[in-house]
Amino acid sequence: MKKLLLILACILCFSFIFYNSSQNTNTSNARSYHYTNDLRNLYRKLKGESKKNYNTLPANQRDEKINIFIRKNAHAFEYLLLAIIVTIVLFSFGLKGKNAVVYIWFICLFYAVLDEFHQLYVPGRTSQVSDVMIDFLGANIGMWISYFVYYVILRRKHNKN
Repeated sequence: MKKLLLILACILCFSFIFYNSSQNTNTSNARSYHYTNDLRNLYRKLKGESKKNYNTLPANQRDEKINIFIRKNAHAFEYLLLAIIVTIVLFSFGLKGKNAVVYIWFICLFYAVLDEFHQLYVPGRTSQVSDVMIDFLGANIGMWISYFVYYVILRRKHNKN
């Protein structure tokens, strides 16, 4: 039952990524600009409105840079979560260590390429190799976090008992 739930979590993560990449440009940008506005408002609240703004970029250019930063980090974070879930699934089936790394890399990289290919057919979206690289970087970070937690923290705790 546990393995089935883990596989379901993996499928849900794949679906979440697919859903996000299915959003057209306007919907996707509206969502990321919403987060941009939230960050700007939080920054203003923390900094205080009375302080002089020394930024030389106009507000719309700053927002665009923040928006790109949010979008690229969202890509990486989706694949970080995917890699953590895939790692847990493979570990639950007894595939651990160096052997699992190749499978995790393949699954995450293959899905990143499929995701970018899918975006070619979504109105207003583009497919970029740099996004695949960002996705794969996020997946690597997620995998190494999983390995660290498993081998350093959980195994150490288990060995003490």
